Amino acid sequence: MLALTQRPINLFEHVRRQAEFAACGTGFYNWLLSKGQIPNQLNIKLTDPWPGQVDVGRMMNHGVLMQSGMSLTIDDSFWNQVDDHDGWTNIVHGFSWLRDLRAAGGDASRKLARQMVNEWLNRYDRWDVRLWRPDIMGQRISMWISFYDFFCSSADEEFQKRYFASLTRQARHLARSISTDLSGIPLLLAAEGLVYAGLSLSEEDNWTLRGFEIILSEIPKQIQKDGSHISGNPENILKVTQILLDLRYALNRANLPIPRILQDSLDRMATALRFFSYPDHKLALFHGGQEAAAHIIDTALSQIRNTKRPTKDTVIGGFERIMQGRSILMIDTGAVPDAPYNASYHSAPLAFEFVYGRDRIFTNCGGHPFHPEWKQGLRHTAAHNTLCLHNKPVHDFRSDGSIIKPHGPVCSVRRESREACLIDISHDGYRPSHGIDHKRRFYLSHQGHDLRGEDTLLSRVPLAKSAPITIRFHLHPRVQLLGMEENGDILFTLPSGTTWKFCAVGATPTLEPSIFLGYGVKPLKSRQIVLCADMTGDELLVKWALQRQ
Repeated sequence: MLALTQRPINLFEHVRRQAEFAACGTGFYNWLLSKGQIPNQLNIKLTDPWPGQVDVGRMMNHGVLMQSGMSLTIDDSFWNQVDDHDGWTNIVHGFSWLRDLRAAGGDASRKLARQMVNEWLNRYDRWDVRLWRPDIMGQRISMWISFYDFFCSSADEEFQKRYFASLTRQARHLARSISTDLSGIPLLLAAEGLVYAGLSLSEEDNWTLRGFEIILSEIPKQIQKDGSHISGNPENILKVTQILLDLRYALNRANLPIPRILQDSLDRMATALRFFSYPDHKLALFHGGQEAAAHIIDTALSQIRNTKRPTKDTVIGGFERIMQGRSILMIDTGAVPDAPYNASYHSAPLAFEFVYGRDRIFTNCGGHPFHPEWKQGLRHTAAHNTLCLHNKPVHDFRSDGSIIKPHGPVCSVRRESREACLIDISHDGYRPSHGIDHKRRFYLSHQGHDLRGEDTLLSRVPLAKSAPITIRFHLHPRVQLLGMEENGDILFTLPSGTTWKFCAVGATPTLEPSIFLGYGVKPLKSRQIVLCADMTGDELLVKWALQRQ
C-alpha cells in the first residue's frame, strides 16, 4: 500500500527533474547564467591547506595521472577516456589532483594545470547533467578558487577572463540547483563550493549565507555527539573534518566569526578520528570506509588544537575499542541508521578488527569508492569478521540498497581488570527470519598477546532442520601464512616478525581465498580463516583463540 501511495510522488519528482534538465540544456539557460557582471579578481584569496603527493604530480608531468590505484595517460584522448569511465568522473572533474601538481612544484606543473583547466573550458563550459552535478561542481569551484595563484594569476588576460566567466556561471548554477535532495558528504561539498564562491566573487553574500545555512543544519544531522558520522563509516569523519576545516579557514580569511557548532564539531570529530585510527595512522575499515592516507589524517589533527584523546574505555559511534599492550580490538556494536544512511550501511553486527602494533591481522574486506556491484557485495556479512547464518546477510536489502529490517539494539557488557578485558555482546538480527540470537564474548589479556572468542547461537524456536554457520576471519594481505598443523591450528607471521597461532573448538577451520579493498579501487588477494559448523539443537557454541607464540 505504501508503495502505491509513493508512486505518484516519485513519478512527479521524475517529471520535474526531467523538465529541469531539459531547461538547463538550452542555449537560453547558458545565456541566463552569463548575464550580469563578471568579476576580474577574487575578493579573498583562499589557499588549499591539504598536502598533495609529490610522486603523483611528477608522474602527471611525465604524462600519467595516477589516482586511487588507477592510471590514465594524459594525451589527446585523455578527456574521452575520462568520460567513458565513471570512476574518473569525480576525480578528474573535481580537480583535487591540483594538490599533486602543486606538491611537485616547478613551472612545468603550473603550465600543465593551466593546460588542463583550459581543455576543460573548451569541452565542458556549458551545463552537463553529470559534470555539473552539485557535489562535483562544488568541489571544482573550491579547487579553482583555492589554486588561483598556482595556475591562473600568472596567466594571460584571455585565460583569466574565461576562468572568471566559467567560475561565475558554475556558481550561479550551483546556487540555483543546490537542494536538500542531496544528503551526506555530497551536500556538504556542494555547500562548501557555494560558500567559497560567495566569499571570493563580488557582491554575492547571499551565496555565503545559503551555503552556511545548509552546513549548519547538516552538522547535527551527520555528526553525532561523540564525533562519529551517522553512516558508521570512519572515513566520512575525515571527509567532514576536511570540509569544516576549509570553512573555518575561509571564515578566518574573511574576518568573519566562527560558529560555535562548527568548532565544537571539529573538536569532537578529532577525538573520533583518533579513536578510529590504528598505530599505522590509518583508519579502521567499517561500513564502506577505506584506510585513508596517513598524511591527510595527521594534517587534519594538526589543525585542531587541544584534541582530547579517547580514554581506554571510550565508546564512539557504537564501537568498542579495547587496548591491551600493543594490541587493539575494535568491535562494531552500533545500530542501523535511518534513511538515507542505511543505504550504505554494512550488514555486519558484531564484526571486529584486530591489530598488533602497526600490523593489521584481522581486517574487514573494506569498501569501493564508486563501483556499485563491489559496494553492494562488500556490504554482505561474509565480507566481515563475524558469524554468518545460511551464508546470507543478517539484513535484507531493498532495490535501492536500504536495509529493510534493522536489528534491535546491540547489548554490550564490558568488564576490565588488571589481568584482562572481557566483553559480552549480542544481537537479534537473525530472530525475525530464523528465531536465533547471536552472542559473542571476547577476552583480551593485559599484554595483548592472547585473544579469545566465543560465538553462541541460541534458538528461541525448535529448528525444522539444521542451520549451517560460518565464522570468518579475514587476514590482511601482509600476513604470511606458515601452514596448518594436523590438529587444525593455523600459524602465521606478521611483517614485524612475530608469530601467531589460531585454533578453534566446536567448528572445523579451513583456509579460503579472500580480498582486501582497504585503499584504491583494485582488490588485493588475501586469505581468510573460515570456521564451519551445523546448528542442530537449541544452542551452538564455537570457541576460538589467537595467541602470540
